[in-house]
Amino acid sequence: MLRLIVASTVELGNDEAYYWTYAQHLQWNYFDHPPMVGWLIRLTTANLLLHTELFVRLGAVISSAICTFLIYKIATVIKDSQAGWYAALLYTASIYSSIIAGTFILPDSPQMVFWLLSILLLVQIVKLPIDDLYNQKLWLLFGLTAGLCIMCKLHGIFIWLGVAVYAVGFNKSWLRNKNIYLSIAITLIIISPIIIWNIQNNFVTYSYHGSRVSLSGSAIHIDGFARELAGEIFYNNPINFFYAISTIWWIWKGNLTSYRNENRLLLCCSLPLIGMLLIISLFKDTLPHWSGPAYSNLVIFSAIRLTSVSASGKILKSSLTFIVIISLLGILIINFFPGTLSPEKSGEKIGDGDPTLEMYGWKHAAVLIDSVYKRDTSENIMPRNASIIVNKWFPAAHIDFYIATLTRQQTYAIGKLFDLHQYHWLNQYKRPLKQGDAAYFIIPSNLYKQEDITQLKEDFSSISSPLAIPIYRSGVVCKTYFIFRLKGYHLNNGYSH
Repeated sequence: MLRLIVASTVELGNDEAYYWTYAQHLQWNYFDHPPMVGWLIRLTTANLLLHTELFVRLGAVISSAICTFLIYKIATVIKDSQAGWYAALLYTASIYSSIIAGTFILPDSPQMVFWLLSILLLVQIVKLPIDDLYNQKLWLLFGLTAGLCIMCKLHGIFIWLGVAVYAVGFNKSWLRNKNIYLSIAITLIIISPIIIWNIQNNFVTYSYHGSRVSLSGSAIHIDGFARELAGEIFYNNPINFFYAISTIWWIWKGNLTSYRNENRLLLCCSLPLIGMLLIISLFKDTLPHWSGPAYSNLVIFSAIRLTSVSASGKILKSSLTFIVIISLLGILIINFFPGTLSPEKSGEKIGDGDPTLEMYGWKHAAVLIDSVYKRDTSENIMPRNASIIVNKWFPAAHIDFYIATLTRQQTYAIGKLFDLHQYHWLNQYKRPLKQGDAAYFIIPSNLYKQEDITQLKEDFSSISSPLAIPIYRSGVVCKTYFIFRLKGYHLNNGYSH
């Protein structure tokens, strides 16, 4: 219920609105990610008929419910139902599991279902003899779920990396099992559309993500490491995080020997992803939620240990209280904080750096911009077929979801590939701009950059002075939307796509 309340009372974030655009034209792969999140949004919005935040996010809420059961099942298979219950509570208390992937719609949302299904199958596999017939069937199922996990997000590859580390380090008999190779083949068949799409598009996905994580020529910056570590602690709930770390140390000291194989397997499927991201964060900017699936495995250790701890009730209640407080505070700050959290309180960059503004003000702005568009067309200031020009994937997706759907205008992307992302491909489904066309450019003050306007002057003969529309939060201006009227489009100037 808490997730549904959050999902229906907070506007979409940048990423969520962008993934909604995936659902507009279903493909086998997209610029940033595999296709599963787009398919899921298409399903929960009833083929895009239900145009609200709740239905866009409904797949995440459903996925989280399934994941809660799956993590219960994993801990139950390893130990007992009490451990399963504790694992479900700890999983629910994680900001990543309950909010980031469990309420907001991201590739992580469906990924977590197949990640935990894969972990459940591995835990069952490790308990059975290698020649057991059921073991063979489990390996084939694992190939399926691991492939579907990768079809959600490329991080799913770390499931197979965990299997490889465990097999080489602790159970070499797996390497002699033909079923593991059949499982690999199944995974490769399932993810083949990702590979084919990238071959057709010059491996652009890997070029983009490679540039984000490549360490070549990068200097060490401790600030990035500190941000990544602090983000991992916060996103996974500080109580959960430190209890999981202490539990790993507790296991290392020789405790929990009854589940040695399961412990090793879970650690092999967790520590490589966490360790790699911490190392990369020393050189490149990273996002803490990337390690979320790995930390979900560590919840299981904590749950098993808690079954023998007298203070387990206090720990669980504290952890759950944390997530409830954070959720409610988040809703209140996003929707009701007076003005902006940014030091920029006025001027053309008001709200710059305030992360809450990506989820606030779009609905109200859409209504006001729609009235401007209707007035402009009725007074012949602008033609009715004027498009909205976008030059970056955000706020392009917000403009599409909130503004263009209300004004019934098309957005058209002009800019560089790594700025536009999937919008580079969306242009092919739209009426192209013609010589002399007119268009609008809309930008909120918290994302305003003068160089964007400078570039547009090369694409259009004239650009009007901006119309400024202030947006208020609790009676105080939090940001301003600037509307530029563009006329006289220059076709094929070397910059436009």
